[in-house]
Amino acid sequence: MQPLHQMINRRVQTITKAELMEQARKFQVSLNEKQADQFIDWLARHEVDLFSETKRTELFQAAERILGKREAAALEKMLRPYMHFLKL
Repeated sequence: MQPLHQMINRRVQTITKAELMEQARKFQVSLNEKQADQFIDWLARHEVDLFSETKRTELFQAAERILGKREAAALEKMLRPYMHFLKL
């Protein structure tokens, strides 16, 4: 994996609860403390690789299960500006 890919994946994997809550507010997504804790916990226990279709799908499925369908769609929307970079 390229160093830049590692850096981006690590950044996503180590997002803090406060940062996640702020991003949810920014994208007008309802996110409660319990959901944020569960998602942060999932991120800490799983490998994140936004450049792998399989791992990206796993991330979105976990988001849908933990956060809900609307919120998982918002996560995809958050990544949309970077799609050309991620080659999504």
